[in-house]
Amino acid sequence: MTDEVKPPRSAAARQRDYKERERAAGYKLTALWIHSETEDEGKQAARDGKPLKPMGTKDSLSWAAGWITEKGKQ
Repeated sequence: MTDEVKPPRSAAARQRDYKERERAAGYKLTALWIHSETEDEGKQAARDGKPLKPMGTKDSLSWAAGWITEKGKQ
């Protein structure tokens, strides 16, 4: 066996490998826009003990994301 010194891998190469592992595990990467004010409304609803019912808000996904984030802290 030889003692070859391998150069450190670049951040881009490590990120590429990570993405490949996650895809193989069944995940997909999705970026989305979150409306800050609506997210804050969802957080406040979670603090107030209200149920996860985002329908009728400006952006249901943002509201639900805020609610879930806040519930995760409790």
